[in-house]
Amino acid sequence: MGAIVLSNIPHYHYLAAALHEAGFLDRYITAPALLKGEQAPGWLPLNLRRKLEGRRLDSVPKASVRRVRWPEILQRLLPLAGVMSRERADWMNNELFDRCSLRLVGDCDVFHFVSSVGLHCARKAKAAGATVVCDVRQEHPAFQRRILNEESALFGIKPKITGFTYESRVLEEFALADYIVSPSVHARRTFLEQGFAPEKLLLLPYGVDVQHFRNEGKPDKIFRIIYAGSLTIRKGPQYLLEAFAQMQPGNAELVLVGPLDPDFKKVLSRFEGSFRYAGVVPKIALKELYSSSSVFVLPSLADSYSLATLEAMACGLPVIVSENTGAADAFEHGKEGFVVPIRNPHAIREYLELLRRNEDLRLQMGARAAIRAREMNWTRYGAEAVRYYREMKVNRSRQIDAILT
Repeated sequence: MGAIVLSNIPHYHYLAAALHEAGFLDRYITAPALLKGEQAPGWLPLNLRRKLEGRRLDSVPKASVRRVRWPEILQRLLPLAGVMSRERADWMNNELFDRCSLRLVGDCDVFHFVSSVGLHCARKAKAAGATVVCDVRQEHPAFQRRILNEESALFGIKPKITGFTYESRVLEEFALADYIVSPSVHARRTFLEQGFAPEKLLLLPYGVDVQHFRNEGKPDKIFRIIYAGSLTIRKGPQYLLEAFAQMQPGNAELVLVGPLDPDFKKVLSRFEGSFRYAGVVPKIALKELYSSSSVFVLPSLADSYSLATLEAMACGLPVIVSENTGAADAFEHGKEGFVVPIRNPHAIREYLELLRRNEDLRLQMGARAAIRAREMNWTRYGAEAVRYYREMKVNRSRQIDAILT
């Protein structure tokens, strides 16, 4: 059985590698990446060279890989030039990536694509008889729209729903797909609530690179709380900021890492002086920040699966996440971290104070988190993906037999 994988998201390199090793991969169509033996061009700025290094793809033969470069280049340049908004540039990137990849999609048994970037290619593959797998990195759009409209009203800012410009495209992808992949129980539940058949929904949690993300030793005694993710109301940093403001004075610091949504500046300004903003940090350098911290917090309102949560765990941090953060599946409440209700700064503060008061507990939970993260590695993710593919192979054989008889 041959498969084509289409994705412009780097962590799907692990899916392509697993399928190649199992003998299922015909072609992997992806965004800019470094293949085995390649180096990032020296004329690129350092931050872009480091980003490319983080996208290295050594385990899939060059003959099986096709890179589509221009959509992402335009996506980055046009907003900087003031030609279009970032949201519009995202739409353009998805559309161009899909259309540029169309000529690269040939006959295959399975066409596996990341939602929002593969509608045209999926139509072509489906028409040729392929089983279509839509890999969805977020909750169902109806869930996101409802909860983010509520949150925007609470904070008096304009609702901003990621992907609203291409929602109709995404819904068509869902209807076209034979299977929909979700990374968490939380994300899968939002599809069940919209009436999707359970047998159509596959559960495939992401993994973590445990060779890269590991504890390098904490250099000081500061109780450092780290948040890593986009600074936007969807990710819930407003509730972490409130929780930190309620904490007793002491040897504590809050570090925020990630891109800042301009609409969130109004909320952030209310807590000016109470946190340190580290900006956007390349994934390759994040482990240093995790290792220098005491606990990781992500109180998202809508977050199908946070890779940052597993990365922090791999670096030996206990984690505090919301019930709407899909990565809550990755650990046991009270053992490697804590799960809190959404919009609950009091619960966040209580657990932060508990860990600050009890260093032994914090270290024990962090050690257990690192062990659990090692179990949730990308090899486990790849093996689970291959298991689904073997089941699809059996199902396709049965369907062909039924047609022939």
